[in-house]
Formats: sequence, C-alpha cells, structure tokens
Amino acid sequence: MIRSLLVDDEPRALKSLRILLDKYCSEVQVIGEASNISTAYQQIIDMNPRIVFLDINMPDGSGLDLLKKIQGMDVEVIFTTAHQEYAIKALRLSALDYLLKPIDHNELVAAVNKYASLKHSNSQGYSLVSEILNSEKLKRLAISTVEGIKILKVTDILYVGSDKNYSTFHLPEQNFIASKSLGEYEKLLKDHHFVRIHRSTMINLERLLEYKKGKDSRVLLDDGTELEVSRNRKEELLTRISLL
Repeated sequence: MIRSLLVDDEPRALKSLRILLDKYCSEVQVIGEASNISTAYQQIIDMNPRIVFLDINMPDGSGLDLLKKIQGMDVEVIFTTAHQEYAIKALRLSALDYLLKPIDHNELVAAVNKYASLKHSNSQGYSLVSEILNSEKLKRLAISTVEGIKILKVTDILYVGSDKNYSTFHLPEQNFIASKSLGEYEKLLKDHHFVRIHRSTMINLERLLEYKKGKDSRVLLDDGTELEVSRNRKEELLTRISLL
C-alpha cells in the first residue's frame, strides 16, 4: 500500500479526493488529513507518508512553501489545486505531478502510477549502481532521474553540480538531473578520479586541462568549461593532481 496524506482546507475537496482514491486507486492508503500547512508538516514527520496530495492556497501559507520544507525527505508531492498559474513553479520545485480541480480520475490514476514507476526505477537504479561499482575500474554509472535510469560513461562526465538535494551531471552535449545529493555521488566517485573543488561542484580529473593559479583559482576542463576552486578545496585538488 502507498501511504498518503491529504492536505486541503476545503472539506468537500478532501471528501471528493478520498472517494476518487477509494474507487480508482485501491493501492493508495489514506492515513491522514490536514487543513493547514503547519498541521500537514507535523503529520508528514509523525506519519511518514509516501505521497502528499497538497492544495496550494492554504490558510496559513502556500503548499509550495511546504514542498520546499520537505525536500530531501522520502515523500512525493502531488498538487491538487484550482490554480493553473502555479504549475511551472511547482514542477520546478520537483513536485511529482500537478492536478487541476475538479480532478479527473484518469489523471489521478496516471499520477499515482508515476509514483510507482519512479520508485521502481530508483530501486533498480541503486542496484545497478552497486553492481557497477563492484568492478575494479568504474566505467559506467547508473543515475536515477525523473524520467527513469540513465547509464553514463564515467569518462564522458565533465563535472557534477549541486542543486540542493539533487545533482546535475554535465556532459559535453547534455545534462542530467539525478535524484541524489552531490555528497552521495562524491562517496561513489571519489576513488575514481573525481574531486570536489567547491561545495557545489565536483570535477572529473580525467577531463581536467589546466589549473589556473591566482587569488580566485580556477580549473579549465577539456570542453572549455571554467570552474571556480574554493580556497578550502585547493589543497586537496593539487594533491590529487600530483597523483595523476
């Protein structure tokens, strides 16, 4: 069962959503309801739901603010709202889906199925990562994205950037947003010619072309990308370069 929390300040909206879930999404178990943001936040902590069905305009704040507060927790948000204008912002904040009221049951089913697909992909991705890392020389890396699993050649990776609880893998011709933090990828890659040069950047030393000294040290990668090296990361970088 998929544990879920319903958050809306309109009792009729809560009742309607419960009826739709009971009728069309039998795999979803409603474990609680909340009519304001503060109660919802506490219930997320106490009840540990997997999905929060969340309205945007609430009496004590915005559902968008709640989404920001719970980023990094193992919970997905599906917005249920009458306000279409917030859709782009919600999806940029990594909401799983955005359903407009009155909710169409087909769209609700599709959103729940998206959650199931995402969790299945993530579990497969973690298995692939473990399997690939067991090799003596890391040649490929499996990363879990919103769309599924991407298999990257490690030699193709230029650098990895941090975006809060997510990471962006930069390749010469395309980028991929992965659903794990930079710190987690640093643990996976630090023994495979990757080094942190900034709190928000980790580079592939095999793509390093030049280290530029100065007050504001920088590195030049072989695709022409220049990146800042923070002062507290400079010594480690130079040590790693000397070992190449």
